[in-house]
Amino acid sequence: MTLAIVFAIYLAGMAAIGIYCSRFNKNLGDFVLGGRRLGPWVAAFSAQASDFSGWLLIGLPAAAYAGGFSIVWTCIGCSLGVMFNWMVLAPRLYKYAIQHDSLTVPDFLESRFNDRTRLIRIVSVATILIFYVVYISAQFNAAGDVFRTAFTNRAPWGESYINFYHQGLIIGMVIILGYTALGGFMAVCWTDFVQAILMVSAVVLLPIVAVVRLGGVDELWSAMVLHAGSDMILAVDKGTVGTSFFVGVVLSGLAWGVGYPGQPHILARYMAIKDPKRIAKSSLISVVWSLFALYGAMFVGLTARAILDQNLTGKDTNQVMPLLALELLPEAFAAIVLSAGVAAMMSTVDSQIIVAVGAVVRDIYQKLLGGKPSGRTAVWLSRAAVIALGCGGVAMAWTSEEVFETVLDAWGGLAAGLGPAIVMGCLWKRTSRTGVIVGMIVGVLMTQFWTPLTQLFNNPDGTTPEFITHLNSIQLVICVGANLFLVVLFSMLQTPPRRDAR
Repeated sequence: MTLAIVFAIYLAGMAAIGIYCSRFNKNLGDFVLGGRRLGPWVAAFSAQASDFSGWLLIGLPAAAYAGGFSIVWTCIGCSLGVMFNWMVLAPRLYKYAIQHDSLTVPDFLESRFNDRTRLIRIVSVATILIFYVVYISAQFNAAGDVFRTAFTNRAPWGESYINFYHQGLIIGMVIILGYTALGGFMAVCWTDFVQAILMVSAVVLLPIVAVVRLGGVDELWSAMVLHAGSDMILAVDKGTVGTSFFVGVVLSGLAWGVGYPGQPHILARYMAIKDPKRIAKSSLISVVWSLFALYGAMFVGLTARAILDQNLTGKDTNQVMPLLALELLPEAFAAIVLSAGVAAMMSTVDSQIIVAVGAVVRDIYQKLLGGKPSGRTAVWLSRAAVIALGCGGVAMAWTSEEVFETVLDAWGGLAAGLGPAIVMGCLWKRTSRTGVIVGMIVGVLMTQFWTPLTQLFNNPDGTTPEFITHLNSIQLVICVGANLFLVVLFSMLQTPPRRDAR
């Protein structure tokens, strides 16, 4: 019963924020960008909460549980990506957004390259919508896993054998769509601020409690090795050497950092900052928060190896964090930590839905189709789009999938499609419209056709050659690199643009 009460209080609090923030939505700019009123703390916390998603509390601990210390390379890659985004892209993107009154990433790209053909907007909007549906479904999946672990056999009315995965999806959908549709971007940012505090508290608290229970760090290492059946759980090289280590472990982990410039739900915070002079402060807050969150989540997965009796495999590893919380903490505190798991999912879903709404209402309806809704009409159109997109994400998540891999696929698609265009648009005056269009199209196509193309090189017995395995591990780097190469190539071959957003 305590679990249900704490969950209900938390969800009611999120709904209350949405109701309160509904007063600020008088036009589309308010709904999708909050009227550019974000302070440094809210901008920093909400950006990172929306960044790490259910992947932080569900996917990353599951990967650390399965792969051991080798997941540290992913944490390093993400840390570097956060630093690059805040220190390099944030001030430049803010300047362009103000200069051209850009409300969305496609807005920025079209104005930056003076694209009268509208192809940049069309390709970027298609990329956002395609991969956000996948991304959103992964977050709902994470919520379902938390509810399943928390309430299966622990129902408020007594012992139950109901699998609460689908009930968790529905509850999460109703709350998220409710506060997002009512409060828009400001509700999303303020709920993300609260959720960021919950998330980092959860991943820092659990490993500390585990160490205390086991009697020290040495006992923790011993228990991890004992339960894993091998000391390989403590190896940062995953038991590999040479090319397999450098490419398959190090580069594949660091590759996560390459994806950061292509994530519109993160970039939107930079465009909504109230005072550009406070970006440096937001940068510091974001980096510090990210370091605690990433390495805390890694240690959640590692300590679960030492604490949990059962040997989880496959999709069951998604339950690592919830099971560890229920094992280590009193029910009331476990409920707060499990709320953080739901918070991690909520903080990304709501942000992605807002970006997707901007793509539908601003980029498609207003800019491509020429619609001119009044302020209030635009807000109601946006609310309808919120509901439609959320229902689509839940439909895709109805059958449980792997959170870590699903997020990686969507993250990679956005990175390969949008990242180089945004980076070069901010950093290189000579970047051409043609280069951006060709690069985006090729980047997206490569992510979609990568698997069938690489399977052509399989051995006659169906096994995958070693060099293909290495390429698969750095697929994100290759796809982003191909996009970047084409942007530079076509830009160099063309006459420098006479008119530039700078």
